[in-house]
Amino acid sequence: MAQRAATAYAEDMMIFPLFLIPILSGLAAQALKPLLNKRRTAPAHIPRYGGMPSAHTSFAVSLVTIIGLNNGVLTAPFALATAFMIYTLDDALRMRIFLGHYGQALQKLIKGLSDEDLKSIPYIEPRLGHTLPEVIAGAILGFIVSVIVFEIIRVY
Repeated sequence: MAQRAATAYAEDMMIFPLFLIPILSGLAAQALKPLLNKRRTAPAHIPRYGGMPSAHTSFAVSLVTIIGLNNGVLTAPFALATAFMIYTLDDALRMRIFLGHYGQALQKLIKGLSDEDLKSIPYIEPRLGHTLPEVIAGAILGFIVSVIVFEIIRVY
């Protein structure tokens, strides 16, 4: 009886594709960036890397949350999603900071160019990485969006 109820619940959840929830969470984080960042971004440079909150972190935490809520935390999909999340957080905090250093160096190099030469150079993001508060904010956003949307789906 309990198995049948669990199967019916799982079938009901498939009405709304759960993979859309992490995408929604990442898009919400990206949409908040122009509002939450002190440095205003030109419309041509949105979406941008870095800034508050981390969209990558929001997506990864949302994925882990949805899998945990839907499948349980003692499952292989949850373990895989957690590994993916750890890799994503490491990338947001460390690797992208190194890439940001290259962007800052390139910004310094191109300052000496003429206006005519600058027109042929694409926009170079000077900061690609995230600070710890940006990653934490992305994680909180990803968790909250996932739980709220999951519960709304579950109720209906």
